[in-house]
Amino acid sequence: MHQLIKISALILLSATVAQAAPAKERHDEYKVRIYNHCQLVSEHKMTAQQIAVYQRLMQHEQAMHKLKNPIKAIEPQMEKLTDQIEKVSELAIQETDETIHINKKHLRQQEQIAHQIEQLVAQHQADFDALEQQGEKISAVANEFEQQMKPLTEGVEHDNIQIISPDKAPEPYRCYSSL
Repeated sequence: MHQLIKISALILLSATVAQAAPAKERHDEYKVRIYNHCQLVSEHKMTAQQIAVYQRLMQHEQAMHKLKNPIKAIEPQMEKLTDQIEKVSELAIQETDETIHINKKHLRQQEQIAHQIEQLVAQHQADFDALEQQGEKISAVANEFEQQMKPLTEGVEHDNIQIISPDKAPEPYRCYSSL
């Protein structure tokens, strides 16, 4: 019986180590590449803390993309109303060097369209508020990520940082420097 407990403990320990190994392996796939004037200046493996903050940042960005969907859905309607109000505004007030002609009919149309825009925005105010709140979260985590990157970038002249992760294959670096 004592031997069976030892074997069970070894099997459990082996399974735990086997499960933990891929996570450690995956951590090794996170890297920071620092560039200056299109030249790779340095490359570093990310620390567990840097990875954790980076992953939080990516999660917040994914949430932001989902929150943008309702706003994207009303963009065509908003563009249509904006175009209408611009056209009506041109007709509402016509100006020459000597006179200004105000067409009250077009001013009323302009007010109606403006009211429609206000209603559309009001209907989606919760969506706009959620976007704003998510933006604040991203900003806070981005600041934290920037602090995590400081030890790698301090004293190093750079103009670009590339993050490589297991979920995102390294893309060829494209340089847009005007040198």
